[in-house]
Amino acid sequence: MARTALTAVASSEDGIDLTAVDTAAELTDGNSFMWTKDRRVWILNGDDASITVTFPTPQTVGRGNRAIADGGGTIAAAGHKLFGPFGPEFRQADGTVHINFAGTTPTSVTVAVLD
Repeated sequence: MARTALTAVASSEDGIDLTAVDTAAELTDGNSFMWTKDRRVWILNGDDASITVTFPTPQTVGRGNRAIADGGGTIAAAGHKLFGPFGPEFRQADGTVHINFAGTTPTSVTVAVLD
């Protein structure tokens, strides 16, 4: 299967209810969203175990083509985190940023991409 693309939601001065605009995460194949310099990603872990979220970087630097470390982190059980903004090093060849999920078979994870 392919990654599931996410559409960014515009925030405003009136605020945004993140639980009303989030989408079920594609835990097996991951998600993606179009890169812009100010985008952020909110992830809610509704599971009873922690999960690890990774934003892979396809870029390398220097003469030795050294890999740039991936971004992301751990989200505790029933926790949530806001990631970003993402630098251009996270942009894949197709212009998207990839989101990968790992954990003890997470089942209840939602994600929202915010402008």
